[in-house]
Amino acid sequence: MRKRIQLSMLTIAIITIIAMTFDVETLYLLINKRRMNEDSWLELVVFVVVSMGIIVFCIIAARVVSDKIIGPVRNMADHVDDSTYTPEYEELVPIMDKIRSQHIDVLAAAKARQDFSASVSHELKTPLTAISGYAELLESGTVKPEESAHFIKEIRNNSDRLLRLIDDIISLSKLDGNANLTFESLDLYQLVAECMNTLSIIADKSKIHLTMEGDSCSVFGNKECLKEVVYNLVQNAIKYNNPGGNVWVKVYVDTSPTISVKDDGIGIPAADQDKIFERFYRVDKSRSKETGGTGLGLSIVKHIVELHHAKLILDSELGVGTEIKVVF
Repeated sequence: MRKRIQLSMLTIAIITIIAMTFDVETLYLLINKRRMNEDSWLELVVFVVVSMGIIVFCIIAARVVSDKIIGPVRNMADHVDDSTYTPEYEELVPIMDKIRSQHIDVLAAAKARQDFSASVSHELKTPLTAISGYAELLESGTVKPEESAHFIKEIRNNSDRLLRLIDDIISLSKLDGNANLTFESLDLYQLVAECMNTLSIIADKSKIHLTMEGDSCSVFGNKECLKEVVYNLVQNAIKYNNPGGNVWVKVYVDTSPTISVKDDGIGIPAADQDKIFERFYRVDKSRSKETGGTGLGLSIVKHIVELHHAKLILDSELGVGTEIKVVF
């Protein structure tokens, strides 16, 4: 393509130079002949015709060359959705691949936003409907006094669930916009240890044995975001465990600094393991409802891990337990 364009431009340049030379010399001769009162009408006509012909030729040549240059680009734009289309010039192939990749990303992002909006509407509607229904029953006076405490408790539970859901949605929105996250050098072991006091209380209430071990190691990240990762992973390990079960948290360096959260709980079916980091996806919906899960915790974990250029490793077996690693 480059050689063709260069050759075409060179041809037009040569023609233009010749035409300019011809025009200047001819005009000079014609002016001199007119001054000498010689008959130069025929030469003048020839001069005008030839000049116009050269101009027309240059215009047509420029149009043809432009079409040759622009045509493949237009065809490439028209076939952006056709994965079998190959650009006419090999220099356009990397550009076409990049455009296709970005086009796919845009469509995927649009679909994700649409799915997320639909899921949010559904998730918000469920607790709001329950709250409205229970409140209406209490307001109507048809509830017996001994039953009112139950309805009040349900209203409180659904209100708490709604607040957790809103908090998680806000967190995801901030992460999507990379809202002024400040990164610094952190001691990963110390950071995880700071989360253990709160998590130990949650584990005790659920009758789960929580232990932590490891060594100091340094990572570059956002402190609050990484704490959110620890809270979500450990809380999930506690929620989806059996009474008297165990959760082990370990910080260590193999080839890279790593956080490991392991439990001996219910495990995750193989068919669900590729989906658990999707927004609003729940393996056990009944238990999620019982424990107040929003289905966004692991999505938040995934997003934070990606922002830190780390990776998640999941190892789980149904009925045996689950281990999730964050490798920096």
